[in-house]
Amino acid sequence: MPRAAVFACSHRRGGNSDRAAELLAEGVRRAGGEADVYYVRNHEVIPCLACGYCDVADRQGIERCVLGPKDQAWDLFTPCLTARTILFASPIYFYHLPSRLKVWIDRGQQFWRARLDKEPWIADLPRRTAHAVLVAGQPSGEKLFEGARLTLKYFVQNFNMDLAAPLTFRGLDTRDDLHVESDAGRRIAELGERAWISALEEA
Repeated sequence: MPRAAVFACSHRRGGNSDRAAELLAEGVRRAGGEADVYYVRNHEVIPCLACGYCDVADRQGIERCVLGPKDQAWDLFTPCLTARTILFASPIYFYHLPSRLKVWIDRGQQFWRARLDKEPWIADLPRRTAHAVLVAGQPSGEKLFEGARLTLKYFVQNFNMDLAAPLTFRGLDTRDDLHVESDAGRRIAELGERAWISALEEA
């Protein structure tokens, strides 16, 4: 059965981003779908070596990256290839995404290269839409979410996805802030619902 993949991107267990991921999954299920939550912090991902190994066009899939069999990056990449929609719940650290998430995203160079080479296993993926909830403790900043949005936008393009406008929240800093923000929680769950309904319409 087609599923949604929700990526919980915070380094901190049990914080606002984890709660946002749970609410997204809850929304998907409320709309009749199935959702798996992946906690990025629980996966060992080795940083990209910028070695150029993935530039060799006759390598495909996990073999495209020299690090492919050596860590758990592909446990996170696989849902990007197979899920009907993917959703991110991420905090903002210093105006950008958390380092562990960014390390994994940088390993996506292999998919960018495969798409450039028009490898069918990646180029022929169905058109889909990705979604994101971005949570910042900082209450101000005109471009507070812009770096994260652009990085996610171009990352998901590797999997033939467009990134919908992220749902953003400011000033949610302490561990339980999202629990008492009932309006925020409702909006996040509703995003999960809409994301699944839209994914079915795209199929």
